[in-house]
Amino acid sequence: MKYLKYITNGALFALLLAGCSDDLDNKPVVLPVSGDEIEFGAAPGGFTDVNPESRTIYDVPAGSTFDNYQLLNIKWQYGIDQVRVYCPEGAEGFRTADYTVEATDASSGSSTGFLVKNGETGVRWGDTGKPHNFYAFYSLGKIDEGLQTGTTVTATIPTGQEGGKLLTYNNDGNEDPNGTFKIITPDMTFCMMAGKGTWNPGTDKNVALTFTPIVTVLDVLVNGPSDVEFMNIVSISVRSKSGKNIVGTFSYDLADNTYNFDATDQSHTAASIATVQTITDNNPVRLEQNQQLNVKFFLLPRDIKEGDLVVSVLTEGGVVYSKTISGTSTSGGDGVLGAGLITRIKTPKLGGQEANNWMSQIPDNALFTQLSLPGSKNSFAYRVDAGYDPQTGLSKFYQALPPLGINAIVETTTQFDEGIRVFDVHLNIDRRTPVVYAGGANVSPQITLEAVLNTLRDKVNPNNETASECAVVFLNYVNDGYTVSEWLPMVMDALDSWNSSNEGILTTLDQNTTMGGVRGKVAVIINLQTSDRPTGSAPVNYINKFSTSVQNTSIVSAPYSSGATVRIQNLQQCNNPEITSGETPYVYKGEGIGLVPYFITRENKLYEASFNLIEMKRDLMKELNSEIAQGGQNLYINDLSGFCVTKNASSTGYLNYEAYVCEEYWLLGTRYRWSSVDGESGGPIYDYANFPLDESDYVGVSSSAERPEASSDYLDKKWLVTAGNDLGNGGNTCLFAELFNGEAVTEYSSLVGGLRQPLGIVLMNFAGVATVDASNRSYAVQGIRLPGLIMMNNFMFPLKTGTTTTRSSSDTSYSKEGNVWD
Repeated sequence: MKYLKYITNGALFALLLAGCSDDLDNKPVVLPVSGDEIEFGAAPGGFTDVNPESRTIYDVPAGSTFDNYQLLNIKWQYGIDQVRVYCPEGAEGFRTADYTVEATDASSGSSTGFLVKNGETGVRWGDTGKPHNFYAFYSLGKIDEGLQTGTTVTATIPTGQEGGKLLTYNNDGNEDPNGTFKIITPDMTFCMMAGKGTWNPGTDKNVALTFTPIVTVLDVLVNGPSDVEFMNIVSISVRSKSGKNIVGTFSYDLADNTYNFDATDQSHTAASIATVQTITDNNPVRLEQNQQLNVKFFLLPRDIKEGDLVVSVLTEGGVVYSKTISGTSTSGGDGVLGAGLITRIKTPKLGGQEANNWMSQIPDNALFTQLSLPGSKNSFAYRVDAGYDPQTGLSKFYQALPPLGINAIVETTTQFDEGIRVFDVHLNIDRRTPVVYAGGANVSPQITLEAVLNTLRDKVNPNNETASECAVVFLNYVNDGYTVSEWLPMVMDALDSWNSSNEGILTTLDQNTTMGGVRGKVAVIINLQTSDRPTGSAPVNYINKFSTSVQNTSIVSAPYSSGATVRIQNLQQCNNPEITSGETPYVYKGEGIGLVPYFITRENKLYEASFNLIEMKRDLMKELNSEIAQGGQNLYINDLSGFCVTKNASSTGYLNYEAYVCEEYWLLGTRYRWSSVDGESGGPIYDYANFPLDESDYVGVSSSAERPEASSDYLDKKWLVTAGNDLGNGGNTCLFAELFNGEAVTEYSSLVGGLRQPLGIVLMNFAGVATVDASNRSYAVQGIRLPGLIMMNNFMFPLKTGTTTTRSSSDTSYSKEGNVWD
């Protein structure tokens, strides 16, 4: 008895695990004995042998090519794939057990498989005078519960369906590094199957189990671009425009073949999208002209109506190419997908889409607090002082692209075009008008707050187009002649004026805000170091007690205007591992750490803090991510920007100190004065370890302006005056971005499977560019790769939802090679 196993276009998978074979037919019937363990065998040809180290799930049958195949062979992974078996008629206490699929001796040329129990006992025979029914489920690792006391099993199909290796084939189906057909190998444990078998008294004790899939499979073939040489593909998604849940938790009763989707449909998560990331070894798949990329999705076994299902390709930089799937089910229904079937679709060639639109794929009812948002710190500090000396200079060059295109003449793209959705802007006041400040001065040509808002409005709310995107803008106080209390009303006057002419664009954010509520809108958040509160008609949020220190070696909290708390990681002044000179006065602490700022030498001596601030910042980044994973309703800001210190006092910081003692003297009576202590004063100190004084000997430590008036109360007591240690006004931003953005890429790439979570607002240096050239060197700053990972993260796990509908916002599509999918 031979079995041929195929995946067919519109047909059921057919995988058999059977005990009948040509060999068995030639042997005497062996009857089972009650209480003995049951043997489950596999027929020859039922599965194809495969190297366990390299699992190729699908291959093209002889005579077919990747362009025209109608069948795909399935290969079973022996020794790894596992199932659970349940027999309600089995012996009491031995009705369920877990097994691994193993291969029998294939020396005869056949390939016969069988099940080997995982534990000490397997399923045992009950009363062998009665029929036995057997129910099995693949894969064991995807069972949430079930098949232990009944025939129902509960399992979960995830939103993010992490793929495996990237394999390349020629059109004949042979692996070829120069081939044009690429495959992200699927995780076949999501190809969930139900196995059934029956045994009747008087028949052979070998039990045949027949497996059939109980999930729907979508086989997607993406055609390469037509109008550019190549595109880097970050992920491919499939979603329901109506918000119908296509992944999530479901129950299946193997006895009567019925499904229950209540666990997903009644949950408060968006389960209307499934995504396969196409990133291998931290790199997106490069898809060239005339190349094709294949991925497979495993979906809930539900009929999907024609026109509701959309396949989307997310390219590096945040441009999404989407197309509605046309056609009808081959199962006789009117849906494009039938429950438990496999359907193959082929996309048009990529191209024809220019606007960045990655937010269009997020369901309307997804909570904004659940999103992962790439952002730009010091957004307008681009193309300034790029010729600085990386050893001794102070670069205030944080970005290489304009955020929005204002005053941009030669640039062909902006940070918004590259997917950035959060912009950190510093505002100065020029003749009562808020203007953008960057690089230590007002931006020239001048950019007003009004111009920033106008440009953002045009980006998120384009004329005659469906709005799908939104943006967040942080406005920061600049201390240049006005106090916060004076600065804030002038900023609010500008916002009120703009809002009156652009009604409905500005919005606020709180823990209940959904994606559908902010499409086409701009959320303004004002960062205030004080407790001041903005007053005016424009809707804005604000953060009070916002720390502007560049030396925050712990996560800091601040109150948010909605009543929530903001949790912020923003350590920015870091060591410089490329400066290896220990020349006085600057502090060098060893290979891999290099030049360190003054404040950390103090922290190290007093509190044993680490000199390696880049490592410390990485740990803080992870710590904040861990907080987010706990599910809090805070606003989270993971500020990945910063600089490596240089041999410059304003970069590393230093300490000037002088010791005073209160003494008595005679001048027409007893008088008191502060006098310098001989030998206890000196110039700048760059390493606190060199500080010769014990601060505990002094009644006070302060700047000279805060020293109290000398009096008898202080007679013979000492006062220590220090100044200049709280510095860190810049350094090598390019080196820092190369080092730390690389750390972040590694961290966010490690978030797979159940580790997926929201990332909050993620600010960074050099968002939107891969490399930066400065001081005769090119720095790989990962400004495309890192935002791409953050954007993709939104589609890799089910987002918590609010109360609006789940309708997706946009039907954005491209039209190369027609409007209908093959």
